[in-house]
Amino acid sequence: MPCANCGSTTLTITLDGVVREICPSCDIPERSCTWCQIPMTKKLVGNAQFVHYICPKCVFQHTSKYRPLSP
Repeated sequence: MPCANCGSTTLTITLDGVVREICPSCDIPERSCTWCQIPMTKKLVGNAQFVHYICPKCVFQHTSKYRPLSP
């Protein structure tokens, strides 16, 4: 199903027992690399419990708990 905001394909996840559609482009926060200050790639991991960021330049990695931006 396409996102209403950007047209990207949405993902179906279960978060806190609620099934919902999210858009990785719109609902996962952007993050810049601590060292390079360039945008990091992002993906949901751990059954959509965490978001994993990787810097494409220096391979710095960071994982944090996923909290949706929209309700």
